[in-house]
Amino acid sequence: MMRSAIIIVMLLAAPLSRAQDAASLQRFDEGTTALIEGRFQDALGAFETVERSGWESDALYYNMALAHYRLDNLGQAIRFLEKARQLNEDDPRILHSLAIAGQRQADRFSTLPDPFWLSARAWLTDQVPIRTAFLIGILCWFGFAAAWLANVVGGVNGPGWQRGRSVGFVLGLVLITHAFASSIWPPHPDRYVILADVSQLREQASLEAAEVVEVHEGLIVDVRASAPAWYLVEIPNGTRGWVPSADLGDI
Repeated sequence: MMRSAIIIVMLLAAPLSRAQDAASLQRFDEGTTALIEGRFQDALGAFETVERSGWESDALYYNMALAHYRLDNLGQAIRFLEKARQLNEDDPRILHSLAIAGQRQADRFSTLPDPFWLSARAWLTDQVPIRTAFLIGILCWFGFAAAWLANVVGGVNGPGWQRGRSVGFVLGLVLITHAFASSIWPPHPDRYVILADVSQLREQASLEAAEVVEVHEGLIVDVRASAPAWYLVEIPNGTRGWVPSADLGDI
């Protein structure tokens, strides 16, 4: 059932990150106990009950990943390890487990580097969230409008006022354009994991369409578009194709 490689890590049994009610906390503890005792399906059932209650926790996701790994569900294991890393990106146990799980992946695609402008836009979005950019942009345009009225009505038109109007207009334009562009075309696409043992990327959202490339369980892909029961995904080397949504799990 298992390959020789195992995840040698301590269970993350830290308290869940949100306020807990007694019943869900008991289920989490039951799942952790079952995991330690090797009852992996029972552990997974308990953890899934906690997840359905709406809680998010690196401890919960990590333990779910470990249960899936021991049940030989590689795609789900990587999926929940990635969820855990989003909440605790520097935890060495999570990173170590991801490295071990990654060694079992069949696909070894080269990674296509992002173009400079896309990396810059992603960095700007991380530094200035979309809503913040929009609000600051509007304030800059209000400042520009006020300076323009001061010039038209009051005749205020020194070099400092001219520079202020120019900066306010340009900065407002850049921030508002960035906010609208990022809301329509997010710089960080949704990431999914291939859960099926084998899945084919196709040219169209149809099982009758030509195959582009074959991918395997555990590969992380970016979702670029969607259609009923299908996703247009991009794999690390930049190749795109349509995959049935049933073959994917969100991160």
